Amino acid sequence: MSAYRSDQDKLTFLAKRIDRLEKTLERLEMLGMSSVTSGGNSKSFRMQEDIRKELERAEQEWSIINARVQGEPIDPTFKRTIVVTSKL
Repeated sequence: MSAYRSDQDKLTFLAKRIDRLEKTLERLEMLGMSSVTSGGNSKSFRMQEDIRKELERAEQEWSIINARVQGEPIDPTFKRTIVVTSKL
């Protein structure tokens, strides 16, 4: 595959990524923990908030590219910014 992806390739890639992130978030919510130690082996899980941020970013990126594919007018002098805020 070349270094550049078509918009359709990007949408497919992002859709798969969104699906993986949603499944990861569901698993982490079910576990309800960030690390496990058993028999001297330790396993750490990614933080749910980090996964949520990545998911929101991927969804916004997908919607931006999808708008371009659908031919919705986008002013080239104005760039959409993806802002993900953390709740403290």
